[in-house]
Amino acid sequence: MRKVLISISAVLLVAGLSATLASAASTSVKAKNFSFGPKNVTISKGDKVVWKNIAGSHTVTFNNGSFDKAISGDDRVSRKFSQRGTYRYFCIPHKALDMKGKVVVE
Repeated sequence: MRKVLISISAVLLVAGLSATLASAASTSVKAKNFSFGPKNVTISKGDKVVWKNIAGSHTVTFNNGSFDKAISGDDRVSRKFSQRGTYRYFCIPHKALDMKGKVVVE
């Protein structure tokens, strides 16, 4: 009986973990010329944003300094958001051209 209960518990644990992992989503943002598109995204806690370079050389630099990655060519960078809040970011070389964006995590 104990082995059956342990087996059932293990199956339920794996099923619960799989459901949690499957529920995480990914949102893409393209960096092209002098803009991010879409400029603003809203995601759920636990989701990931992937920034993909389309043209030019850029950075994805958070205003608070917690994330700063360069992208060029076919590069992609990503970040998983585990805390709710608003995360504003910009491209260092093109900040004066208003190349910026925002991630809202609900």
